[in-house]
Amino acid sequence: MIEQFTVGTRSSNLAISQTNYVIKKLKEKNPSADFIIKKIKTKGDILLNKDLNKILDKGFFVSEIQNELEKRTIDFAIHSLKDLPSEGNSNLSSFTVTKREDPMDVLVLKKGLADKKIHDIKLIGTSSIRRKEQIQKIYNGVKVKSIRGNIETRLKKLDDGELEGIILAAAGLKRLRLEHRISKYFKSDEIIPAAGQGALAVEFRKEDKKTFSILKKIQDESTQICINEERKFLKTVGGGCSSPDATLCTLNGDKIEIQGKVFDTKEKKYIFGKMTKEIGNHVDIGVKLAKTLMSKISNKIPIQIILTNEGDISGFDELSKRDIVTHHFPLIKISPLDFTVNNIDSYDYIIFTSKNGIKNFFNKVKISSGIKFICIGNKTNQTLNEYGYESAYISKRNYSNIMAYELKDNKLLNGKKTLLIQGKISKDDFKINLQEFCKVDRVNVYETNLESKVNKELLKLIETKETYTVFTSPSAFDSFIQFYNPKDTKIISIGKTTTEYVNSKGFDCMLTSKMQSYEGISESLIKYFYQK
Repeated sequence: MIEQFTVGTRSSNLAISQTNYVIKKLKEKNPSADFIIKKIKTKGDILLNKDLNKILDKGFFVSEIQNELEKRTIDFAIHSLKDLPSEGNSNLSSFTVTKREDPMDVLVLKKGLADKKIHDIKLIGTSSIRRKEQIQKIYNGVKVKSIRGNIETRLKKLDDGELEGIILAAAGLKRLRLEHRISKYFKSDEIIPAAGQGALAVEFRKEDKKTFSILKKIQDESTQICINEERKFLKTVGGGCSSPDATLCTLNGDKIEIQGKVFDTKEKKYIFGKMTKEIGNHVDIGVKLAKTLMSKISNKIPIQIILTNEGDISGFDELSKRDIVTHHFPLIKISPLDFTVNNIDSYDYIIFTSKNGIKNFFNKVKISSGIKFICIGNKTNQTLNEYGYESAYISKRNYSNIMAYELKDNKLLNGKKTLLIQGKISKDDFKINLQEFCKVDRVNVYETNLESKVNKELLKLIETKETYTVFTSPSAFDSFIQFYNPKDTKIISIGKTTTEYVNSKGFDCMLTSKMQSYEGISESLIKYFYQK
């Protein structure tokens, strides 16, 4: 019997080439299996005008593919390992497959300049701050221009005369059979590559044992050993796929060596180091090297986090246990709406999407004991408990399409009469998705009002300090841009909806929380700035 698998991948020629290579290896081990490729565009493929140095969202090249996995429209995904965030999705698993390709960076010169010495080149293109910082330390006279797009696009820009040279990964050129364009291979004492560069990874749902069993057959153990330590290094220093930090791990006989560079943003220089251990006694060598290098960095200015949500901020308590200073400037105000619910006892379930919904609902409505509750998020459930009720189900996914799919999949609401409690500003996506499998009515019980005047203390803070501002809703961002310039701060988003709204206004999010809650943002920030 033929087993069929749907494989998710980015849509570039390189991504498709890598995917076909992995499928070829899988078919060698599983000749009866059939694989269908599904091309998926990510933010990294769409937002080509965005400077990667300013986008620190660690899922920039994979989030949309991961969403497809969670929606079960694909069975597994194939990624360039270096695009995969070091902190994984709790519902997904990943590991490297096949032997790692050449991990080093290379220089490609414009046609006709093949014999020109690098010291004579004045303009080089790269989208990577890691490559930029390292190349400028080697060749002081070189200017670097940011360049985005797939490999073919970058080569065309090069040959059209926009640049004299570009820096690319050797692996990508080799996989596209463009190795003949390489003019120079950089050695590790010149440019250390990104963690995981040249390696391929598969990602799949944790509970999918069948998919796991076929993917595991093409795992390369030596590659996985090195990648594990490189990713530990990156995670410990708090870097992502667009950070300047660099590391390379290699096996030599019975020895493992890791070298790395951490960028000191205050002194504008790299701190370099390396370690060697015997294989078998090497676990966490990446962590040890990272901590050694981090200890040599100049004293940091305390991290300043601005919280813009209305009400309770106890969910951010973990931040205060680090050298993080939080400032609370509420930018929205929640006000109750006048509403009515007819025949409340006729409903089987009530869904609450926020704690504000619960508070404003129970301040006006009394219900019988026969109705069951569903809460979106732990904070919402905690608030329900305070009113003396228990949830029949708690969803931790705060994206409407995924939540609705989750509820449909567990068949809890199928055919049931459901009341959806929301705020006036919320979109109707959730209700529309729920209507596919249950009868649902929506009631708005509160509205969100924006701040009406500038807060001089907040204005002074963002103008005089390096700050990070947390936005927990599109309305909070709307309130902010009335009086303040988002370019003066780094933007942190509670989830996908808020991030998409910020992007629609022409700005970039530094980080998007995987879990849409205050605790989720705190966890994401701590993982970003520190080792977990």
